[in-house]
Amino acid sequence: MLTPEMSQTPKSSAAAFTQAGLRALQDGDTAAATRHFAAARRFSPTDVGLLHSLAVLYRQERRWAESWSAAETALRLQPGNPDFNAARAAALGSLLLEQGAAAEALPWLRQALAVQPDWPEMLSQASEAAYRNGEMAAARSDLDRAIALEPDNRNLHMARATMLLSQQIWQPGLEDYEYRLRPGPGLEVLREGLHAPRWHGEDMMGRCLLVVAEQGIGDQIRFASDLRDLASLCGRLIVECEPRLVPLLARSLPAITVMASHQRRSGNRHIFDYGWLAGLGPVDAWIEIGSLALRLFERNLPPDRIRP
Repeated sequence: MLTPEMSQTPKSSAAAFTQAGLRALQDGDTAAATRHFAAARRFSPTDVGLLHSLAVLYRQERRWAESWSAAETALRLQPGNPDFNAARAAALGSLLLEQGAAAEALPWLRQALAVQPDWPEMLSQASEAAYRNGEMAAARSDLDRAIALEPDNRNLHMARATMLLSQQIWQPGLEDYEYRLRPGPGLEVLREGLHAPRWHGEDMMGRCLLVVAEQGIGDQIRFASDLRDLASLCGRLIVECEPRLVPLLARSLPAITVMASHQRRSGNRHIFDYGWLAGLGPVDAWIEIGSLALRLFERNLPPDRIRP
């Protein structure tokens, strides 16, 4: 991000707000930085450094129209500046995409990428716009490039998982879907009292496998279609699920032990308590219900298989 030019903010109040914004950035408080830079802009509306900083910060907050306005103003002050041109195009493309106008958004996103081709955020948005517009090869290419630039980016892998699975491209799509388990912003999942190893596809005949709950009730219902096939691969299968699903799954799968999850929230931690396992005998391994499709695919049971 370009920092505001202090020599271009002659008024003391503009300088004070700018300094406060820079301190907020150093502290990682981007919301406060945005407020301070916006206040500085009122005193120094032609400071191109301020305008560029605001264009970036507004984009990070998904305030596309304000990001576009800041970049547009800066571009009028410095015509032909490639950074401002890219910021303007990115903001307008993002705004159109958010409004559902994928076809109109795509040229603007491409214009931003023409200036900054190694921009993972814009590659991701261009991929989404191309996908919505039916341009599957371009969508895949953009996401692949974004992930090559940021290989540990959880959100990029999840976006590619959605794209690939919608096209029944199973193996790479299911592998990308595993990135949902990587640490990220939001809740941290803790599983108290669960001491068995995670299952990675080892032979479970004659052994006990625990399938643990994750995500919402709708996802658990969707993933439950794999449980009958999974049961044939285990000596014993225990399934943890949302309490409201226990009667349904118990009736549908009488050979499987179905248990209600015990969970609570503490700050940003989502805690599952497995004290109830004590009365069910030893568990040899466990797996999240959302990972069953990958494990079964590895055993030549694709998600689109015909079930009896």
